[in-house]
Amino acid sequence: MSPTAAEPASAPAAAWLVSRWTAQTSASVLDTEFGCGDSFFNIWQAWRTQGKRPAVLHYVAVLSASDAQHLPMALAEPASTHDIEDLRYALSGHCYDLLPGFHRILLEGSQLSLTLCVGETQDVLAKQEMQADCLLAKSSELPWDKWRLKALARCCKRGTQAIFSGPSVPPADLLMDAGFAPQPGELAFAPQGSDSLHALYYPRWQLRAKRHTSETPAAAARCAVIGAGIAGASVARALAVRGWQVDVYDTQPACAGGASGLPVGLVVPHHSADDSPRSRLSRSGTRLTLQHAGKLLQKGQDWSPGGVLELHVEGAELADAETEVLSQTKARQAPTGWSSFMQRGEAEGLWHPHAAWIKPARLVQQWLNHERIHFHGRSHVYRLQRERSAWLLSDAQGAELGRADVVVFANAFGCGDVLARLASDNPNDIAWLPGLQHKLQSLQAMHGTLSLGPCPAGTFANACPTFPVNGHGSFVSNVPDGVEGPKWFAGSTFQTDPLLHADLAREHAHNFNKLQALLPDVAQALSQQFASAQVKAWQGTRCITHDRLPLVGPLDDAARPSLWLCAGLGARGLSFSALCAELLVAWLGGEPLPIENTLAKLLATRRAHRGKGMASESPGNAFQ
Repeated sequence: MSPTAAEPASAPAAAWLVSRWTAQTSASVLDTEFGCGDSFFNIWQAWRTQGKRPAVLHYVAVLSASDAQHLPMALAEPASTHDIEDLRYALSGHCYDLLPGFHRILLEGSQLSLTLCVGETQDVLAKQEMQADCLLAKSSELPWDKWRLKALARCCKRGTQAIFSGPSVPPADLLMDAGFAPQPGELAFAPQGSDSLHALYYPRWQLRAKRHTSETPAAAARCAVIGAGIAGASVARALAVRGWQVDVYDTQPACAGGASGLPVGLVVPHHSADDSPRSRLSRSGTRLTLQHAGKLLQKGQDWSPGGVLELHVEGAELADAETEVLSQTKARQAPTGWSSFMQRGEAEGLWHPHAAWIKPARLVQQWLNHERIHFHGRSHVYRLQRERSAWLLSDAQGAELGRADVVVFANAFGCGDVLARLASDNPNDIAWLPGLQHKLQSLQAMHGTLSLGPCPAGTFANACPTFPVNGHGSFVSNVPDGVEGPKWFAGSTFQTDPLLHADLAREHAHNFNKLQALLPDVAQALSQQFASAQVKAWQGTRCITHDRLPLVGPLDDAARPSLWLCAGLGARGLSFSALCAELLVAWLGGEPLPIENTLAKLLATRRAHRGKGMASESPGNAFQ
């Protein structure tokens, strides 16, 4: 049936999806022209009304740069029908900073995933890795050619339902050459001049082995996540949403027992003048973390999305391992009073409106608060053993802790010994990723101390900003504490030497010196607390990689990997955790990528380990 004026082209797609929806892990739709989102809202509405549907529906849409710029205004206009008014409103709050690249938006409790790919169609599709269940291909002013169709075919799998709509549809010969075939029971495609054409992606040739593997992804089963910090909790939540039963093991009695127990942290995107890959990754990760916080945390108590002021302090020594000199960009859309703090600190600044302070432990707790997630405290996974198609997890005494089809290591430093024992027990049975041992041995401990104390009365209130400030260290104040009242936090240090890390007086002095450079008036107001040793400390150890980017992905080189890693988030765990989780489950389940494949490769466990004067690692068994 061809769509009419009252029935948009997405209506047949919605009807087809409803007829095919099952309790599978996920389904995906690719829309080549998002526009104002009419097709998306139709399918979202159909998804809402169905009880029988996938655990997660992925909607991947191409959005031109001009449409991305005008989308927030378009969503603010009255809807064509009352049914989608609330849907437009729910989406509008997420449509900010839609720069060229991929932007993942999680809706309906993360069960509906919208990935807006901003840019030219062929360019963004080349950077996406997905096998769509349904393709909505809308014609543009450009004529159809084999390259446009091949770009679409690359994102299809055998059996993908394709709906071409618009002023013109592709010629039959081009469709056949690209691998598309008429609908079952039909001998030919619709004649030229039709405004809608239905087809199947059913190529006559055998698809590449790599593509064939992703066409039959791992179904939701049982997963063991080792590590209950921010990395493990984010992965556990992403899996549970998709229908997995997840057991989370940690040596501590409660979750967030390590560095994720930080009293307060900042989730703020990294900024660089050239918009480096690190900046783009942190921007994508920050967007996802803020979405989770908005759904799971109590505003004002567990987090505050009021923005962060980033300062570049002239002449300050930026020797921290994970600190980069900020570009001297003037603050934008900053709150009242920001300029006074810049003048006092003699600094240039950048205001991040979409940033927040968060209590990481509360986020970890809420991520693990799911009916399909079971936390096992005081559980030290010492050994893994393969028993048929499952993994047996046991402690140092040989007692069984649990069984799982897939194991995700999110315990950073603790995974190396377990994997070494596994390799020793199975010297010829596991195809480890080349260079894996080198990557794990290169993980570095970075110790940090955060100085904290009660917010004093008097001059402190006038000197203290109402928003977090970072750039040379960081400062957050008026963070609620149900026991002792509001607190301030300053720091943190970055120390590789554990003996120096243990010297609290030295660590506090280092944080105070940073605070003096960042916010002199605040430092003056707190000087008495530092001088009289009233300042308390929180200490933790982060895990960083050779290139300061997380390691995410499979550990074994099998067609269906069952051992995975998510570690090395460093001091940017709040910015990277949710993104790393989305990326891991995308690779595990054959889902659309949340970021461009060029960026995903920078986080992958398969990436080359390069250093100063170092070539990529030589292949070989990782544990020999």
